[in-house]
Amino acid sequence: MDEAWARAVLQRFGQFADQFGDCFGRRVQRDAASHYLEGLLNDSTRKSMFAMHGRLSAPPSYQALQHFVTDSPWSDARVWDRLRSVVPDRAGIVALDDTGLPKQGTHSVGVQRQYCGALGKIGNCQVAVSSVLIGAAQLWPLTCELYLPRAWTDDGARRERVGIPSRIRFREKWRMGLAHLRAVRRAGFRVTAVVADADYGTNAAFRRGVEKMGLHYAVALRGDVTAWTPHATRPRTVRDLSRRCPARQWRRICWAQGTKGPLAARFVALRVRLRHARAERWLLCERSLVDDERKYYLLNLPVTAALKDLVRLARSRWPIEQQYRELKDELGFDHFEGRTYRGWTHHAVLTAMAFTFLQLERRRSRRDVQPTLPQVRGWMREIVAILYVIGNRKLLSLLVSFQRNPPLRR
Repeated sequence: MDEAWARAVLQRFGQFADQFGDCFGRRVQRDAASHYLEGLLNDSTRKSMFAMHGRLSAPPSYQALQHFVTDSPWSDARVWDRLRSVVPDRAGIVALDDTGLPKQGTHSVGVQRQYCGALGKIGNCQVAVSSVLIGAAQLWPLTCELYLPRAWTDDGARRERVGIPSRIRFREKWRMGLAHLRAVRRAGFRVTAVVADADYGTNAAFRRGVEKMGLHYAVALRGDVTAWTPHATRPRTVRDLSRRCPARQWRRICWAQGTKGPLAARFVALRVRLRHARAERWLLCERSLVDDERKYYLLNLPVTAALKDLVRLARSRWPIEQQYRELKDELGFDHFEGRTYRGWTHHAVLTAMAFTFLQLERRRSRRDVQPTLPQVRGWMREIVAILYVIGNRKLLSLLVSFQRNPPLRR
């Protein structure tokens, strides 16, 4: 990293933030948005407002930054609209998923004991439902919304305490997912297919909703879902259908290259009809090469689709898990400590903005191998740390002193 490169990055960061200027009504809001983005990219380990504020260069007051996130009435929906408009890839697979955000207390909006993927069990958490575009080489956040259980939507006192708007009513996650798909399509994206896990795929209403939009899908199924094969007199579970397939029908297929080698498993595809379905669909069964663990997917691709095409689409969902991990590990998506609905939605869209900027920086790379998001995040952390040091007279004086007279001589 040299001076010219660092200055160019900061200039691009400013130009990126400027695209969202009219989403914030006042100059003080625009400045606070830039400071919050800087905080998400700085070297504070914990991405709470207090920790980020302590490492900002030329920071506003802590109270001003907190007010901007938790109370200021700027529209997160408008920022999401603008964010979708700056995504350079305009076509690809849309992955729908949700992620758990563990919490200790019971007062944060939407928190209750529910399944949390981060914990791998039922735990005290919030749940966010989101969608990402899986483009040719990168993925882009398109929507993110807090799931509100009935214990929150049906309790007037709790709603008022955390500021849940009157228009917000209880919706199942699969209904939220369909709404997100509609928003993505309204934004002008060409959705080539939809992928989702078994919580969505096992729901017949969700699958019908996707098909009514005229979209292809590859969704995971639970093993106890029942289906009819052609000419069958009674249904069987997809787990049973998988185990009845003779060994000669299974084919080893590699769908991608991982950091530890090829990603491969054995697959077989069957034409089946599920309960309440009007037509046959593809049932794709997967067997691990290591321990015979089995997974199941339902796809509405044409009957002429090749097995490799079924596998590639069904197995294309994994990047959203990577995105959740990077949003949490690199940008503190799950570190927000505010309790209000408005504060949560503001933090979510600002985190998505920071993620998108890092993806745009990755896209600019001319290397043969594109840098990872954590690598680009590391470069930004160093640049923002320099800004912090030069803005702090005591640290700058200490730096000059150490440069002239190093405390450790080797």
